[in-house]
Amino acid sequence: MSDLLWEIGCEEIPSRMLTEAIRHFGSAMMTTLEQAGLTEAGTALQWCHGTPRRLALAITGIASRQADRVEIRRGPALERAFDADGNPTKATEGFAASCATTVAALERLETPKGIHLACTIRTPGSDARTILPTLMAELLVAFPWPKSMRWGSGATRFVRPIRWMVALLDGAVLPTRASESVVAGHETRGHRFMAPGAFAVQDAASYQATLAANRVMLSLDQRAGVIREAVSRLAQAEGGEAVLDEGLVLENAGLTEWPVPMVGRFASDYLEIPAEVLATSMKYHQKYFPVKTPQGALLPCFVAVANLEAPDPSVLVRGYERVLKARLEDAAFYWREDRRIPLPDRLPALDKVVFQARLGTVGAKTRRIARLAAALAGSLAPELRVLAERAALLAKCDLVTGMVGEFPELQGMMGGHYARHAGEDPRVALAIQEHYRPQGAGDALPGSVLGRLVSLADKIDTLVGCFGIGLVPTGTKDPFGLRRAALGVIRMILDERLALPLRPVLALAHAGYEEGVLDRDGPTTVEAVLGFVHGRLEVHLRRDFTHDLVEAVQTLSLDDLTDGAARVAALHDFKSREAFGALVAANKRIANILAKAPAGEVGERIDPEGLRQPAEAALHAEVTRVVAAIAPLLDAQRYGAALEILATLRAPIDRFFDDLLVMDPDPVVRRNRLALLAAMRGSFGRIADFSKLALPGEG
Repeated sequence: MSDLLWEIGCEEIPSRMLTEAIRHFGSAMMTTLEQAGLTEAGTALQWCHGTPRRLALAITGIASRQADRVEIRRGPALERAFDADGNPTKATEGFAASCATTVAALERLETPKGIHLACTIRTPGSDARTILPTLMAELLVAFPWPKSMRWGSGATRFVRPIRWMVALLDGAVLPTRASESVVAGHETRGHRFMAPGAFAVQDAASYQATLAANRVMLSLDQRAGVIREAVSRLAQAEGGEAVLDEGLVLENAGLTEWPVPMVGRFASDYLEIPAEVLATSMKYHQKYFPVKTPQGALLPCFVAVANLEAPDPSVLVRGYERVLKARLEDAAFYWREDRRIPLPDRLPALDKVVFQARLGTVGAKTRRIARLAAALAGSLAPELRVLAERAALLAKCDLVTGMVGEFPELQGMMGGHYARHAGEDPRVALAIQEHYRPQGAGDALPGSVLGRLVSLADKIDTLVGCFGIGLVPTGTKDPFGLRRAALGVIRMILDERLALPLRPVLALAHAGYEEGVLDRDGPTTVEAVLGFVHGRLEVHLRRDFTHDLVEAVQTLSLDDLTDGAARVAALHDFKSREAFGALVAANKRIANILAKAPAGEVGERIDPEGLRQPAEAALHAEVTRVVAAIAPLLDAQRYGAALEILATLRAPIDRFFDDLLVMDPDPVVRRNRLALLAAMRGSFGRIADFSKLALPGEG
């Protein structure tokens, strides 16, 4: 068995791509070895790491050579392989030639279809050292970077130009080629500034220690740990605590090979600017960590992460402070100037901002969502109707402010601040601030009722508009974030258990567009959007429930998402009942019988006088009783209690199928029994399509 060390050295890999690149590098190499037949029981990925300038892995227990491959090729049937004189046919001669052998050397192979001519071909396995360079070069070419580039005059593509490569198998160089000018060797590079020279690597065992001695911390997790600890410690020394955003920690770990956190400061006068502006300036633009007091107020300091140990750290700190000061000066200017124009006075400017070329301006969108938010409030929170319309009308006004133009991440947030300054109701200001939420699966929902109303109106308007002109997400393309919008609608409705049937809301949103703007009519658009929402709802619910439970409810095409989720939860609880399996099996049987019944034989009317057998009369009586008993429970969405009553049908159903033949030769009897089955299926179908449920033990 052999050990492999492979390092790809290149120009700086973008931080946002590094984590996935590390994961893919290790898994792809292991898959490559397995497919090539170079893995054994002890083959293992020892580690796979990455820094901005390199990806590296170590694999132990690689097979020294491939196993020999044995292939048995089957030729013509023996009875047709030779003519009447015993001479081989042309097919036999052709088969022998394709196997590079003679007819006389062919074997006889017994198969279920008779005896055939056959040839056993043995292909010796290749030595690992011989085939690994080709496999590694192929992996490099196929590396799935989100974006790649060519450099120089060569044809090689990679995320950044490859400058060196180390490839050692048991300490000996594998001469794989990284580009037209880079062939693997045994020399790596240290830190770009603190140890820029080349140095030799002997094997995987000493590789990480050698890099560490040359100021390269290879593990992304280790760098992240160093950053967390040092940033927290330095913030505590300033009398506060660091705002340790995990994404920012990983981003800094992806930007550095030798992270060295250090404290910088800014003038306390800047604290008059809203804290969100200061935090955005530090985190998103400069990759600094803000520092706050235990009470949550920002302190006039930050922690930046350098990528080297400087002889005089103050030089670096002054540079960090100077760059941040320029950002904060811009923010202070916009904060002062934006407030000179009251937020409502910015409404006309929205008519000059395009939302989407075919859907019109942001001003038109604002007026639509104001009407839709008012309508939503009318059904969910009538006392907030006026405020909902006002909040929606002002929600997008900050898009034409200087602050949001400079700091787009602050849209909505700045609108809230400017609304308060303009004397708007604090609830309106908060709704403006929250209405973009949630912007992803992990983002917080709007905390206020008013914020949820405006957010729902905004997202529903976008969904209806885009679907109305055929802008439907395809594959990974979703430029208007429709998947996020649908998931946001779902989360807000389910979190508050809102009774909000979507069909009329979607229809109202469609009617809000001016005539001729949308290509598709209302009903077509509404059903398309509802189907899309159902698809996202299924993904959302399957985190907690099995596929069959969700499908059994989704089949009903309900537009009340809260009602649908309640049905799925009730079915989930009902699965533990002993009667569950029998009732599901019975419903599947009923569905099959009704599906195969001749057209026109399944009616809605049951003739009680025609139910002459005890089993069918008893089932009819029980179905009648159950339908009456569950009606008020269904109206109250007490699906668990309704299922308990439906479970009492198990015994009469079993007796019915044991004693009677549904498809009786007498057409009158047959139609009556089919109508009874249809009525019974309808009673279950008021909750879900039980025929879609999996029986216990099924997938």
